[in-house]
Amino acid sequence: MAFLGDESQWAAEAAECAGDQDSFWAYHDKLFASQSGENQGAFSKDKLKGFAADLKLDTAAFNTCLDSGKYTQVVQAETAAAQALGAQSTPSFFINDWLVLGALPIERFDGYIEKAKQGIHPSPTATPLPTGKLFYDADPDRAGRTYDGSPTLGSADAPLVLIQFEDLKSADAAKYAADTEPQLIEKYITPGKLRVVYKMFPTDGPKAAAAGVCAAEQGKFWEFRALLLTKQAEWTDGDNAKMTEYAKSLGLDEAKFTACQTDVATQYEVESATQFGQDVGVPSVPAFLIVDLGLGQAVNNILGAQPFSEFDAKLQAALTTPTPEAPAATPTPAPTK
Repeated sequence: MAFLGDESQWAAEAAECAGDQDSFWAYHDKLFASQSGENQGAFSKDKLKGFAADLKLDTAAFNTCLDSGKYTQVVQAETAAAQALGAQSTPSFFINDWLVLGALPIERFDGYIEKAKQGIHPSPTATPLPTGKLFYDADPDRAGRTYDGSPTLGSADAPLVLIQFEDLKSADAAKYAADTEPQLIEKYITPGKLRVVYKMFPTDGPKAAAAGVCAAEQGKFWEFRALLLTKQAEWTDGDNAKMTEYAKSLGLDEAKFTACQTDVATQYEVESATQFGQDVGVPSVPAFLIVDLGLGQAVNNILGAQPFSEFDAKLQAALTTPTPEAPAATPTPAPTK
């Protein structure tokens, strides 16, 4: 699943070329031992050829394989297939129909394997994406949600997407929502220039994140988020009574809301969003990725509760950048460095 730029793609192709010489796993291990960050030169084609030499492969055959692009379409097809099955980040694993995200300890794998052995299925079962759709695209069958279930705000036809990572207990998140977000809504979201996709990234508020997922299930995520951010001083994480109070004030079904907070699917959604944030390099929250849908990739990032002027400048730059005729082959967002 090569989605972190050119070097990610080349490394995947190189591993396949090594596989032609029965050395896939040795080359795989060499790549992981040689990482130094995405797209910083560690996996240039010259370096990849050097790894083959270090492993005493037939370098002439390896170099021809890599230079010819023998496995370019194979890697792109496998990446698209993984994304269609619901994988948003790496490492991702399927244990029967359980999608397992992240470098989890063996005990977590044991749990999933035991469930699979017992014939237990995840709730909900992962659903493949429609052809040509990405996880952050707006789902026409679920108002206000993306195909992966994330809350989204704005026109489905907006040319830019702002993937927003947030902890509902973060003071900086509250500051952003109070000071910057209203101006973004007025200038970009309401006119149809920008759509926001919200991802949970809880450090201080994991239970609140679960409650937010449950509010989204009943179509009241943004209202619930606004309550939690404006009333941060009133609640502590895990205060179920306060969460229920807020839910009732918004007219949510209390029984469904309560049951949802302990549902395995809710925890899975929070963990999935958090793992995705970690994989794209989110260091702290709030954090934002600006994705140009014409390019099919992230074109900038913003860290922290920056003033509106910071967002305005980067969004204007994205809107005025010419879009090439052909979009990127694997348009999963990654942070700019």
